[in-house]
Amino acid sequence: AKSERSLESLSPPLVLQRTTKQEKRLLAMGKGSILRLDQTTGTWVVFAAGRANRPKQTKSHDVKSKLADLPDIVDGCPFCAGNEHMLDDICLTFTQEDDAVRVVPNKYPAVEPMELSNLPRKSSYNADKAASFHHETLAVGFHEVVIESTRHNSHIASSPIESTKNLLLAFRDRGRAHSEIEGIEHICFFKNHGTTAGASLVHPHAQIVSTPGKYKPVFFLLRLLFYIYCCSSYVFVSYISVVPAEASRLQALALEFFEAKNVNLYEQIIDEELLFDSHEDQSRIIEMTDNFISMVPYASSSPYSINIFPTFGAEKFTSQGVDCSDFTSTTDELIEECALILKRSVVRLQILLDEPCFNLVIQSAPVKKRGKQAAFNSSAFFYWHIRITPRLGEGALGGFELGSGFFNNSHMPESDAAELRGVELPADLKE
Repeated sequence: AKSERSLESLSPPLVLQRTTKQEKRLLAMGKGSILRLDQTTGTWVVFAAGRANRPKQTKSHDVKSKLADLPDIVDGCPFCAGNEHMLDDICLTFTQEDDAVRVVPNKYPAVEPMELSNLPRKSSYNADKAASFHHETLAVGFHEVVIESTRHNSHIASSPIESTKNLLLAFRDRGRAHSEIEGIEHICFFKNHGTTAGASLVHPHAQIVSTPGKYKPVFFLLRLLFYIYCCSSYVFVSYISVVPAEASRLQALALEFFEAKNVNLYEQIIDEELLFDSHEDQSRIIEMTDNFISMVPYASSSPYSINIFPTFGAEKFTSQGVDCSDFTSTTDELIEECALILKRSVVRLQILLDEPCFNLVIQSAPVKKRGKQAAFNSSAFFYWHIRITPRLGEGALGGFELGSGFFNNSHMPESDAAELRGVELPADLKE
Protein backbone atom coordinates (compact mmCIF):
# COMPACT_ATOMS: atom_id res chain seq x y z
CA ALA A 1 0.00 0.00 0.00
CA LYS A 2 1.25 3.44 -0.92
CA SER A 3 0.31 6.71 0.77
CA GLU A 4 -1.67 9.06 -1.47
CA ARG A 5 -0.78 12.19 0.49
CA SER A 6 1.32 14.83 -1.23
CA LEU A 7 4.59 16.19 0.12
CA GLU A 8 2.91 19.52 0.80
CA SER A 9 0.18 17.89 2.91
CA LEU A 10 2.67 16.50 5.39
CA SER A 11 2.84 18.80 8.37
CA PRO A 12 5.22 19.26 9.97
CA PRO A 13 7.94 18.01 7.61
CA LEU A 14 11.11 16.39 8.86
CA VAL A 15 14.47 17.68 7.71
CA LEU A 16 14.87 17.64 3.92
CA GLN A 17 14.69 13.98 2.88
CA ARG A 18 15.33 14.25 -0.89
CA THR A 19 18.80 14.67 -2.39
CA THR A 20 18.98 17.33 -5.09
CA LYS A 21 20.11 16.61 -8.66
CA GLN A 22 23.36 18.46 -7.99
CA GLU A 23 24.01 16.42 -4.84
CA LYS A 24 23.31 13.18 -6.68
CA ARG A 25 25.64 14.21 -9.52
CA LEU A 26 28.44 15.05 -7.08
CA LEU A 27 27.94 11.84 -5.13
CA ALA A 28 27.96 9.81 -8.34
CA MET A 29 31.31 11.37 -9.17
CA GLY A 30 32.63 10.51 -5.74
CA LYS A 31 32.68 14.16 -4.73
CA GLY A 32 30.79 16.23 -2.22
CA SER A 33 29.35 15.34 1.17
CA ILE A 34 25.92 15.48 2.79
CA LEU A 35 25.12 15.96 6.47
CA ARG A 36 21.89 14.33 7.68
CA LEU A 37 20.16 14.21 11.06
CA ASP A 38 18.52 11.05 12.39
CA GLN A 39 15.46 12.45 14.15
CA THR A 40 14.96 9.28 16.19
CA THR A 41 18.45 9.26 17.73
CA GLY A 42 19.54 12.89 17.45
CA THR A 43 22.69 11.73 15.62
CA TRP A 44 24.26 13.64 12.74
CA VAL A 45 25.78 11.53 9.96
CA VAL A 46 28.24 12.68 7.28
CA PHE A 47 27.71 10.91 3.96
CA ALA A 48 30.92 11.20 1.95
CA ALA A 49 30.77 8.79 -0.97
CA GLY A 50 34.27 9.69 -2.08
CA ARG A 51 35.77 8.18 1.07
CA ALA A 52 34.93 4.70 -0.18
CA ASN A 53 37.76 5.08 -2.71
CA ARG A 54 40.42 6.35 -0.31
CA PRO A 55 43.77 4.49 -0.22
CA LYS A 56 44.09 1.72 2.33
CA GLN A 57 47.30 0.30 3.74
CA THR A 58 45.97 -1.38 6.88
CA LYS A 59 44.83 -5.00 6.82
CA SER A 60 41.34 -6.22 7.62
CA HIS A 61 40.68 -8.88 10.20
CA ASP A 62 41.49 -12.48 9.41
CA VAL A 63 38.90 -14.36 7.38
CA LYS A 64 36.08 -15.28 9.72
CA SER A 65 34.69 -18.77 10.02
CA LYS A 66 31.13 -19.23 8.80
CA LEU A 67 28.53 -21.07 10.81
CA ALA A 68 27.75 -23.40 7.91
CA ASP A 69 31.36 -24.65 8.05
CA LEU A 70 30.99 -25.69 11.70
CA PRO A 71 29.57 -29.00 13.01
CA ASP A 72 26.04 -29.36 14.37
CA ILE A 73 27.30 -30.40 17.79
CA VAL A 74 30.47 -29.34 19.58
CA ASP A 75 31.71 -31.25 22.61
CA GLY A 76 31.95 -29.03 25.64
CA CYS A 77 29.56 -26.35 24.33
CA PRO A 78 26.87 -25.97 27.01
CA PHE A 79 24.32 -24.76 24.44
CA CYS A 80 24.56 -27.80 22.14
CA ALA A 81 22.18 -30.75 22.17
CA GLY A 82 23.17 -33.39 24.73
CA ASN A 83 24.92 -30.91 27.02
CA GLU A 84 21.84 -29.73 28.89
CA HIS A 85 23.44 -30.86 32.16
CA MET A 86 25.90 -27.99 31.76
CA LEU A 87 23.15 -25.37 31.89
CA ASP A 88 21.76 -23.62 34.94
CA ASP A 89 18.01 -23.52 35.49
CA ILE A 90 16.12 -23.27 32.18
CA CYS A 91 13.56 -20.46 32.49
CA LEU A 92 11.64 -21.02 29.27
CA THR A 93 11.62 -23.42 26.32
CA PHE A 94 10.01 -23.26 22.88
CA THR A 95 10.32 -26.46 20.84
CA GLN A 96 9.99 -26.93 17.09
CA GLU A 97 10.50 -30.26 15.33
CA ASP A 98 14.02 -31.42 16.32
CA ASP A 99 15.17 -28.08 17.74
CA ALA A 100 14.41 -25.72 20.63
CA VAL A 101 14.83 -22.15 21.86
CA ARG A 102 15.76 -22.01 25.55
CA VAL A 103 16.29 -19.21 28.05
CA VAL A 104 18.78 -19.57 30.93
CA PRO A 105 20.36 -17.19 33.45
CA ASN A 106 23.65 -15.75 32.20
CA LYS A 107 26.52 -17.49 33.97
CA TYR A 108 28.61 -14.32 33.67
CA PRO A 109 26.00 -11.57 34.14
CA ALA A 110 26.57 -7.89 33.48
CA VAL A 111 24.25 -7.16 36.43
CA GLU A 112 23.90 -9.09 39.69
CA PRO A 113 20.51 -10.73 40.32
CA MET A 114 18.25 -8.59 42.50
CA GLU A 115 18.28 -10.40 45.84
CA LEU A 116 18.43 -9.54 49.53
CA SER A 117 22.20 -9.89 49.34
CA ASN A 118 22.19 -6.76 47.18
CA LEU A 119 21.51 -4.50 50.15
CA PRO A 120 23.46 -1.23 50.14
CA ARG A 121 26.97 -1.54 51.45
CA LYS A 122 30.09 0.59 51.75
CA SER A 123 31.56 1.31 48.35
CA SER A 124 35.21 0.80 47.51
CA TYR A 125 35.16 4.28 45.99
CA ASN A 126 36.87 6.83 48.27
CA ALA A 127 35.40 10.31 47.94
CA ASP A 128 38.40 11.89 49.69
CA LYS A 129 40.50 11.19 46.60
CA ALA A 130 38.13 12.58 43.99
CA ALA A 131 35.50 15.19 43.37
CA SER A 132 32.39 14.82 45.50
CA PHE A 133 29.98 14.52 42.56
CA HIS A 134 31.26 11.03 41.67
CA HIS A 135 29.12 8.17 42.89
CA GLU A 136 28.37 4.55 42.20
CA THR A 137 25.57 2.07 42.75
CA LEU A 138 25.19 -1.68 42.64
CA ALA A 139 24.77 -3.06 39.12
CA VAL A 140 21.70 -5.18 39.78
CA GLY A 141 18.85 -6.52 37.67
CA PHE A 142 18.51 -9.66 35.58
CA HIS A 143 20.64 -11.00 32.72
CA GLU A 144 19.50 -13.99 30.69
CA VAL A 145 20.72 -15.81 27.59
CA VAL A 146 18.33 -16.88 24.83
CA ILE A 147 19.84 -20.01 23.22
CA GLU A 148 18.42 -19.87 19.71
CA SER A 149 19.04 -23.48 18.76
CA THR A 150 20.47 -26.77 19.99
CA ARG A 151 22.69 -26.77 16.87
CA HIS A 152 26.05 -25.04 17.02
CA ASN A 153 25.93 -23.88 13.38
CA SER A 154 22.39 -22.49 13.28
CA HIS A 155 21.72 -19.03 11.84
CA ILE A 156 18.55 -16.94 11.54
CA ALA A 157 19.04 -16.80 7.78
CA SER A 158 19.23 -20.57 7.33
CA SER A 159 16.90 -21.76 10.10
CA PRO A 160 13.15 -22.32 9.71
CA ILE A 161 10.91 -19.28 10.19
CA GLU A 162 9.63 -20.99 13.35
CA SER A 163 13.03 -20.43 14.97
CA THR A 164 12.87 -16.67 14.37
CA LYS A 165 9.33 -16.59 15.69
CA ASN A 166 10.33 -18.49 18.83
CA LEU A 167 13.26 -16.13 19.40
CA LEU A 168 10.86 -13.16 19.39
CA LEU A 169 8.39 -15.06 21.59
CA ALA A 170 11.17 -15.79 24.08
CA PHE A 171 12.11 -12.10 24.11
CA ARG A 172 8.49 -11.10 24.64
CA ASP A 173 7.57 -13.67 27.30
CA ARG A 174 10.72 -13.16 29.37
CA GLY A 175 10.27 -9.41 28.97
CA ARG A 176 6.79 -9.77 30.43
CA ALA A 177 8.17 -11.82 33.32
CA HIS A 178 10.86 -9.23 34.05
CA SER A 179 8.40 -6.34 33.91
CA GLU A 180 6.25 -8.01 36.57
CA ILE A 181 9.15 -7.83 39.04
CA GLU A 182 8.74 -4.81 41.26
CA GLY A 183 11.41 -2.22 40.64
CA ILE A 184 12.39 -3.19 37.09
CA GLU A 185 12.14 -0.13 34.83
CA HIS A 186 13.90 -1.05 31.60
CA ILE A 187 14.46 -4.22 29.55
CA CYS A 188 17.00 -4.51 26.75
CA PHE A 189 16.69 -7.23 24.10
CA PHE A 190 19.68 -7.80 21.83
CA LYS A 191 21.71 -10.24 19.75
CA ASN A 192 25.41 -9.98 18.84
CA HIS A 193 26.45 -12.14 15.91
CA GLY A 194 30.17 -12.49 15.25
CA THR A 195 33.33 -11.31 16.93
CA THR A 196 33.22 -7.81 15.44
CA ALA A 197 29.71 -7.39 16.86
CA GLY A 198 30.87 -8.33 20.37
CA ALA A 199 29.84 -12.00 20.55
CA SER A 200 32.10 -14.08 22.79
CA LEU A 201 30.46 -17.42 21.90
CA VAL A 202 29.94 -18.87 18.44
CA HIS A 203 26.80 -20.84 19.30
CA PRO A 204 23.81 -18.69 18.23
CA HIS A 205 22.34 -16.84 21.17
CA ALA A 206 20.72 -13.57 22.17
CA GLN A 207 20.42 -11.78 25.52
CA ILE A 208 18.00 -9.95 27.80
CA VAL A 209 19.14 -7.45 30.44
CA SER A 210 16.73 -5.66 32.77
CA THR A 211 17.64 -2.89 35.19
CA PRO A 212 15.81 -1.47 38.22
CA GLY A 213 14.44 1.89 39.28
CA LYS A 214 14.75 3.65 42.61
CA TYR A 215 15.34 1.88 45.91
CA LYS A 216 12.55 1.25 48.40
CA PRO A 217 12.27 3.19 51.66
CA VAL A 218 13.69 0.24 53.61
CA PHE A 219 16.84 0.48 51.51
CA PHE A 220 17.11 4.16 52.29
CA LEU A 221 16.86 3.42 56.05
CA LEU A 222 19.54 0.73 55.80
CA ARG A 223 21.70 3.09 53.79
CA LEU A 224 21.33 5.72 56.51
CA LEU A 225 22.29 3.21 59.20
CA PHE A 226 25.31 2.14 57.19
CA TYR A 227 26.28 5.77 56.80
CA ILE A 228 26.15 6.29 60.55
CA TYR A 229 28.08 3.09 61.18
CA CYS A 230 30.80 3.52 58.55
CA CYS A 231 33.24 6.28 57.67
CA SER A 232 31.36 9.11 56.00
CA SER A 233 34.20 9.79 53.59
CA TYR A 234 32.95 6.92 51.43
CA VAL A 235 30.20 6.99 48.85
CA PHE A 236 27.44 4.43 49.48
CA VAL A 237 25.55 2.44 46.89
CA SER A 238 21.80 1.97 46.61
CA TYR A 239 19.15 1.27 44.00
CA ILE A 240 18.75 4.42 41.94
CA SER A 241 17.02 4.95 38.61
CA VAL A 242 19.30 3.42 35.99
CA VAL A 243 17.17 3.50 32.85
CA PRO A 244 19.88 3.45 30.13
CA ALA A 245 20.77 6.84 28.67
CA GLU A 246 20.08 5.63 25.11
CA ALA A 247 16.53 4.54 25.97
CA SER A 248 15.89 7.80 27.81
CA ARG A 249 17.30 9.81 24.90
CA LEU A 250 15.15 8.08 22.29
CA GLN A 251 12.06 8.69 24.39
CA ALA A 252 12.98 12.31 25.07
CA LEU A 253 13.53 13.06 21.37
CA ALA A 254 10.22 11.46 20.39
CA LEU A 255 8.37 13.28 23.18
CA GLU A 256 9.98 16.60 22.25
CA PHE A 257 8.87 16.15 18.63
CA PHE A 258 5.34 15.26 19.73
CA GLU A 259 5.07 18.26 22.06
CA ALA A 260 6.32 20.62 19.35
CA LYS A 261 4.36 19.19 16.39
CA ASN A 262 1.52 17.16 17.93
CA VAL A 263 2.55 14.28 15.64
CA ASN A 264 4.08 10.89 16.44
CA LEU A 265 7.67 11.04 15.14
CA TYR A 266 7.68 7.42 13.95
CA GLU A 267 4.33 7.73 12.21
CA GLN A 268 5.63 10.83 10.44
CA ILE A 269 8.79 9.03 9.33
CA ILE A 270 6.80 6.11 7.91
CA ASP A 271 4.42 8.49 6.06
CA GLU A 272 7.30 10.33 4.42
CA GLU A 273 9.11 7.14 3.48
CA LEU A 274 5.93 5.89 1.78
CA LEU A 275 5.76 9.07 -0.28
CA PHE A 276 9.30 8.60 -1.55
CA ASP A 277 8.71 4.90 -2.23
CA SER A 278 7.26 5.76 -5.64
CA HIS A 279 10.65 7.19 -6.66
CA GLU A 280 13.05 4.27 -7.07
CA ASP A 281 16.17 6.40 -6.70
CA GLN A 282 14.82 8.06 -3.54
CA SER A 283 13.19 5.12 -1.76
CA ARG A 284 14.72 3.79 1.44
CA ILE A 285 11.98 1.20 2.00
CA ILE A 286 13.04 -2.43 1.63
CA GLU A 287 9.67 -4.11 2.05
CA MET A 288 6.33 -3.99 3.86
CA THR A 289 3.84 -6.42 5.36
CA ASP A 290 0.36 -5.60 6.66
CA ASN A 291 1.68 -4.27 9.97
CA PHE A 292 5.46 -3.84 9.61
CA ILE A 293 7.92 -1.98 7.41
CA SER A 294 11.67 -2.44 6.93
CA MET A 295 13.86 0.41 5.69
CA VAL A 296 17.35 1.82 5.65
CA PRO A 297 17.32 4.89 7.96
CA TYR A 298 17.41 8.31 6.30
CA ALA A 299 20.58 9.12 8.28
CA SER A 300 21.99 5.61 8.61
CA SER A 301 25.13 5.70 10.74
CA SER A 302 26.69 2.69 8.98
CA PRO A 303 26.28 0.81 5.69
CA TYR A 304 23.28 -1.47 5.16
CA SER A 305 21.64 -0.76 8.53
CA ILE A 306 18.00 -1.84 8.69
CA ASN A 307 15.18 -0.57 10.88
CA ILE A 308 11.93 -2.50 11.28
CA PHE A 309 8.95 -0.49 12.54
CA PRO A 310 5.37 -1.47 13.32
CA THR A 311 3.02 0.51 11.08
CA PHE A 312 0.05 0.26 13.42
CA GLY A 313 -0.53 3.21 15.73
CA ALA A 314 -1.81 3.54 19.25
CA GLU A 315 -5.42 2.65 18.40
CA LYS A 316 -5.42 -0.26 15.92
CA PHE A 317 -4.95 -3.18 18.35
CA THR A 318 -5.91 -1.47 21.61
CA SER A 319 -8.78 -3.92 22.17
CA GLN A 320 -6.19 -6.74 22.18
CA GLY A 321 -4.02 -4.96 24.75
CA VAL A 322 -1.33 -4.04 22.20
CA ASP A 323 0.76 -0.94 22.92
CA CYS A 324 2.78 0.21 19.89
CA SER A 325 5.53 1.52 22.20
CA ASP A 326 5.88 -1.70 24.22
CA PHE A 327 7.30 -4.77 22.49
CA THR A 328 6.16 -7.08 25.32
CA SER A 329 2.49 -6.30 24.55
CA THR A 330 2.77 -7.75 21.02
CA THR A 331 0.34 -10.57 20.19
CA ASP A 332 1.34 -13.99 18.84
CA GLU A 333 -0.06 -13.06 15.42
CA LEU A 334 1.97 -9.86 15.23
CA ILE A 335 5.08 -11.72 16.44
CA GLU A 336 4.65 -14.22 13.60
CA GLU A 337 4.34 -11.41 11.05
CA CYS A 338 7.33 -9.58 12.51
CA ALA A 339 9.39 -12.78 12.43
CA LEU A 340 8.86 -13.04 8.67
CA ILE A 341 10.10 -9.52 7.86
CA LEU A 342 12.96 -9.92 10.35
CA LYS A 343 14.11 -13.18 8.80
CA ARG A 344 13.87 -11.71 5.30
CA SER A 345 15.98 -8.76 6.43
CA VAL A 346 18.71 -11.00 7.85
CA VAL A 347 18.63 -13.19 4.72
CA ARG A 348 19.13 -10.11 2.54
CA LEU A 349 22.19 -9.14 4.58
CA GLN A 350 23.44 -12.72 4.56
CA ILE A 351 23.31 -12.97 0.77
CA LEU A 352 24.50 -9.45 -0.01
CA LEU A 353 27.33 -9.24 2.56
CA ASP A 354 28.30 -12.93 2.87
CA GLU A 355 27.27 -13.57 6.50
CA PRO A 356 28.31 -10.30 8.15
CA CYS A 357 28.73 -9.78 11.85
CA PHE A 358 25.78 -7.75 13.11
CA ASN A 359 24.03 -6.33 16.16
CA LEU A 360 20.28 -6.69 16.54
CA VAL A 361 18.50 -4.58 19.16
CA ILE A 362 14.82 -4.25 20.03
CA GLN A 363 14.18 -0.71 21.26
CA SER A 364 11.13 -0.71 23.50
CA ALA A 365 9.75 1.91 25.86
CA PRO A 366 10.68 1.54 29.55
CA VAL A 367 8.25 -0.46 31.67
CA LYS A 368 4.85 1.22 31.87
CA LYS A 369 3.75 2.96 35.08
CA ARG A 370 7.26 2.79 36.54
CA GLY A 371 9.36 5.85 37.27
CA LYS A 372 8.90 8.62 34.71
CA GLN A 373 6.74 6.33 32.54
CA ALA A 374 3.92 6.77 35.06
CA ALA A 375 3.48 10.30 33.68
CA PHE A 376 3.32 9.31 29.99
CA ASN A 377 1.18 7.51 27.47
CA SER A 378 4.24 6.56 25.44
CA SER A 379 2.19 5.01 22.61
CA ALA A 380 1.22 8.55 21.58
CA PHE A 381 4.79 9.45 20.65
CA PHE A 382 6.98 6.31 20.53
CA TYR A 383 7.05 3.04 18.54
CA TRP A 384 9.06 0.00 19.57
CA HIS A 385 11.33 -1.06 16.73
CA ILE A 386 14.17 -3.36 15.69
CA ARG A 387 17.58 -2.08 14.61
CA ILE A 388 19.94 -4.37 12.66
CA THR A 389 23.46 -2.96 12.28
CA PRO A 390 25.98 -4.93 10.20
CA ARG A 391 29.49 -4.62 11.61
CA LEU A 392 31.71 -4.55 8.56
CA GLY A 393 34.83 -4.12 10.66
CA GLU A 394 36.25 -0.89 9.29
CA GLY A 395 36.07 2.66 10.61
CA ALA A 396 33.10 2.18 12.90
CA LEU A 397 34.47 4.49 15.60
CA GLY A 398 37.51 6.55 14.71
CA GLY A 399 38.85 9.82 16.04
CA PHE A 400 36.36 11.90 14.05
CA GLU A 401 33.40 10.03 15.51
CA LEU A 402 34.76 10.13 19.05
CA GLY A 403 35.74 13.78 18.83
CA SER A 404 32.66 15.17 17.08
CA GLY A 405 29.81 12.81 17.94
CA PHE A 406 29.12 12.59 14.19
CA PHE A 407 29.14 9.31 12.29
CA ASN A 408 30.77 8.90 8.91
CA ASN A 409 29.14 6.73 6.25
CA SER A 410 30.42 6.34 2.69
CA HIS A 411 27.18 4.59 1.62
CA MET A 412 24.05 6.55 0.70
CA PRO A 413 20.98 4.92 2.33
CA GLU A 414 19.03 5.05 -0.95
CA SER A 415 21.70 2.97 -2.69
CA ASP A 416 21.87 0.48 0.19
CA ALA A 417 18.09 0.08 0.15
CA ALA A 418 18.11 -0.56 -3.60
CA GLU A 419 20.76 -3.25 -3.19
CA LEU A 420 18.86 -4.91 -0.36
CA ARG A 421 15.59 -4.83 -2.32
CA GLY A 422 17.40 -6.40 -5.26
CA VAL A 423 18.48 -9.49 -3.33
CA GLU A 424 16.86 -12.65 -4.70
CA LEU A 425 15.18 -14.30 -1.73
CA PRO A 426 14.85 -18.10 -1.41
CA ALA A 427 11.58 -19.51 -2.75
CA ASP A 428 10.19 -20.25 0.73
CA LEU A 429 10.49 -16.58 1.73
CA LYS A 430 8.92 -15.07 -1.36
CA GLU A 431 5.39 -13.74 -1.08
